[in-house]
Amino acid sequence: MKTTYNSAAIGKLTLTGILLMSVAPCAMAQTNDEPFELEAIVLQYQEDATGPVNGDPNPPTVTGSKVPLLVSEIPQSVSVLGREDIDRFKSDRVSEALRYTAGVSSDVFGDDNDYDWLRIRGFQADQTGIYLDNAQNLAFAFGSFFIDPYTLGRIEVLRGPSSSLYGGSNPGGIVNYVSKRPGGEVRELTVGLNDATGGWVELDYGDDLGEGRSYRVTGRIEAGDKYDDMNHGVRGTLAPSFKFSTDGGTDVTLLANIHYADEQHNGSTFLPYYGTVKSTSEFGYIDPDANFSDSDWDSYSRKQASVSAIVERELANGFTFTGIGRLGVAHVEESFYYPYGYTGYSTTPVDADGTLSLVAFEHDTLVRTAQTDLRLYGTVDSGAVSHDLLFGLDARYYWVDETQASGFGTNSVVNPSNPGTPVLDAPYQDAITTQKQIGLYFQDQMRFGGGWIATANLRHDLVWTEQDGSGAFARDDSETSYRVAVAYETAGGMTPYASFSSFFNPLITSPSSGVTEPETGHQVELGVKWAPQGSNFSLAAAAFQIRQENVLTGAWPTFAQLGEVRSRGFEVEGQYDFGNGLSMKGAATFLDVEVTKDSNEALIGNAPTMNPGKEISLFANYAFAGELDGLSLGLGARHRGESYADAANTLRVPSSTIYDLAASYEFRNGMEGNLSVTNLADERYVTGCQTAYVCSYGSGREISVSITSHF
Repeated sequence: MKTTYNSAAIGKLTLTGILLMSVAPCAMAQTNDEPFELEAIVLQYQEDATGPVNGDPNPPTVTGSKVPLLVSEIPQSVSVLGREDIDRFKSDRVSEALRYTAGVSSDVFGDDNDYDWLRIRGFQADQTGIYLDNAQNLAFAFGSFFIDPYTLGRIEVLRGPSSSLYGGSNPGGIVNYVSKRPGGEVRELTVGLNDATGGWVELDYGDDLGEGRSYRVTGRIEAGDKYDDMNHGVRGTLAPSFKFSTDGGTDVTLLANIHYADEQHNGSTFLPYYGTVKSTSEFGYIDPDANFSDSDWDSYSRKQASVSAIVERELANGFTFTGIGRLGVAHVEESFYYPYGYTGYSTTPVDADGTLSLVAFEHDTLVRTAQTDLRLYGTVDSGAVSHDLLFGLDARYYWVDETQASGFGTNSVVNPSNPGTPVLDAPYQDAITTQKQIGLYFQDQMRFGGGWIATANLRHDLVWTEQDGSGAFARDDSETSYRVAVAYETAGGMTPYASFSSFFNPLITSPSSGVTEPETGHQVELGVKWAPQGSNFSLAAAAFQIRQENVLTGAWPTFAQLGEVRSRGFEVEGQYDFGNGLSMKGAATFLDVEVTKDSNEALIGNAPTMNPGKEISLFANYAFAGELDGLSLGLGARHRGESYADAANTLRVPSSTIYDLAASYEFRNGMEGNLSVTNLADERYVTGCQTAYVCSYGSGREISVSITSHF
């Protein structure tokens, strides 16, 4: 089927020449007796590519293509979560909303309240794989941006290497946060409480003003106690937006996102293997709610703001220009104790009290970012082949000023108490780091032969990285990335595809430490997407193999780029609405990650830690009719398989299966009541271990109730 686009153009200078070059192979393929002429196809605006999903099993999206395409037309594995998926369990972190998504390991470090730890296809994705409205939210060390999921209309996951569109990023894939946009009437007020005696208020309010103008104000504030000891505080988000159209026909959307947090840290993470995964003879298990930091010294503060402008204009030649620009600043300060084994940094208890060795850690981090992504796209018909063309330029500036210092302390597992205010050593990290990246990219999606779709991507990036202060260095990188793919769209909505893509990841590490090149690699993916037009069903499956090269090996402060990791796996994800009130969604991931090269030969053939071999989830929802009309009940199950807890693969983290419950009732006066219970059985489980010193408990049972008024 033919897809419509929401696009515009930078200008006509050199455009004719570029288009002629892009269709030259097709012209050469024709005989001299069969002349052809280029015909610009006028493209239609397709607002829902960033708008509400509304349960569509095959929604349009701009993730994975940077132009509006149906999910089935993107030659990589893609998941799109709408508000119904985010709201189902009242997620207050993106990582919670992604618990039922194929290929994604969320809650990597357990119930961490202030950061979204994510892995995709076995690779860490939270530092270089987070995007907001298709523009990167790069993070380095503690210099990150936290986005409250209530401000998002969608969360979209693109699995596999994506540098040919997005520049420097990780091999596993990206997560694109799509902001709520103004347009139409929105009036929603929610008040909620949970069983930890915390509460929140949410507001989403907007309307059209006429003459192409509209506004929206989204906000959330949360305060009170959390589920583990000592952990409490307040956080709030405000996301106003405004859209208008100029007399010349240009659409401009202004988005702001302001976030504030003043809290204390959670426990339940950075705990030793013996005491969490394995019971000890001294005290059994560490209490999952225990917090070994100091209530008088522990603090977490985040103040951040960003403002974005999205510009869209359709040109007279049928092409469309769209651009985004964003400025952001974030100031994050933290002070807390975290355990690092037992007395003497032992991995096992050395006394009956289970005395822990603590690291007192403090940092002060300031981040400033500026970025833009400019795109020109449209369709040119060269006869037998239709070319959907994309030309783009993006640039990013990332600046972080950080100071880190540490000290030491102790605490008891059996009788925890405040370890006191620590004496910190002089800062071991006091530096300003800057990274600038600029990339030019091109995409040609060719349609021919009554269903064939061939996609070619090419991009070149220049990256400049430098650091002043401790460990000062400067390095320039120049990398070319690509993706080639072929697919066939059948009349029944089934689209098998094959793709080959590459990636690079410019590391922010000094050449004096042995780092001279970016991480690089490639992926082969074979998949099929089945989404019959107009149906209430979709199914997607993909088999893949990723090779990551130039991986750091060795230990700080001296590394070698001798490592290589291979990730191989299979994913399947689907949904079906039976039409009788019952609907189901399911996902399964089977993953085999292996170290294929390392400076330590003993590790070759082993699996990296924190990568479960399988993750399976299923959620079923039933909407009642008749006298119980308005009532919906949902039950979900998520299974995480075994993983390793040490590089030598001698320690294992067992599998876990967690059950979740969701219920809602729509009253006839516009009110809606919601109940969410995650970890219904209150199972004590460990999500994973980075080493035998760093294991994390998953969230225990959490119960929340809320009332929403649609007024």
